[in-house]
Amino acid sequence: MSQALQLAVLWAAELHADQWRDGNPPVPYLCHPLEVLQTLRYANVTDEAILIAAVLHDVVEETSATLADVQARFGDRVAELVGEVTREEPTAAETAGMDAEEIYVLRTDRLMAEIARMSPSAHAIKLADRLSNLREAKRTRPFLKYDRYLNQTRRMLEVIPESSHPRLWRKLHRKVYG
Repeated sequence: MSQALQLAVLWAAELHADQWRDGNPPVPYLCHPLEVLQTLRYANVTDEAILIAAVLHDVVEETSATLADVQARFGDRVAELVGEVTREEPTAAETAGMDAEEIYVLRTDRLMAEIARMSPSAHAIKLADRLSNLREAKRTRPFLKYDRYLNQTRRMLEVIPESSHPRLWRKLHRKVYG
């Protein structure tokens, strides 16, 4: 493991230190970005920037870290990749007057539009992220929420070209369609 990747793992551990993933018992949040890293590495991804971005893919959404912090520590390419996979949530003004279902549809549509604009490198991270999230969701989400998550994943597979990372795309496809 390169020194930069080691530093990314340590920083992610620091940032996610007090966070836990759903479940009984819950697991440290850090397990998730490390699983995304491991999934990419086992899928023969060796590009250091992609691997570092995988470890840091949730730091902007889930911690006090900013893209400027990521850029200062790990450079432009890592920051660009983290920025690509960071979700932009609707504002309170955008969701004013909407019920929960309408907000879910808005969030999902926005996610699909964001995914459509991602680079193939960011797609690889997103595929590995979804594989990890899907494993976790199967264990922690009630049936209807899990089914909804599967449907959202099917839409992702329609948006992400298989050519972005054929091995990961097919693995996720098998998980969703059997």
